[in-house]
Amino acid sequence: MPIKFNQVILDKLKKGRQETLSKKVELSLLSDLDGFNRVVDEARIKLDDFSNDWVNRYIDLQNEASTLSDLQFDYIAYMGDLKRAMERLEANVSELGIDPMSIQEYEDASLTEGIFRANLDQFAKIVTTAQNMIKL
Repeated sequence: MPIKFNQVILDKLKKGRQETLSKKVELSLLSDLDGFNRVVDEARIKLDDFSNDWVNRYIDLQNEASTLSDLQFDYIAYMGDLKRAMERLEANVSELGIDPMSIQEYEDASLTEGIFRANLDQFAKIVTTAQNMIKL
């Protein structure tokens, strides 16, 4: 176990009475060293705590990015199903000479398809950005 610096100084001062000290002893250096050591240690603890919190949030965000990708995949697949159903309805009603847009469900599906197309690029950019996150 290291000897405290105070004890080293006191021992030296006792011996100094018997011999002349050649250098001026600045006892304030001890408190400066101790103060700086505490400040550095507190900064390390804060950085460590913040880093751990940040890593946890980042990992959560990576998990959300994976979910986001899955949701996009589902959205595109469901839209494909809707589009195929719309095409089947179009084929059936065209034989009867009916405009598919006169059918409320088809009109709703057409609106959904338009919203899908309008948002597809934006969603793709978001998902691509999420997928490009550096894995920790």
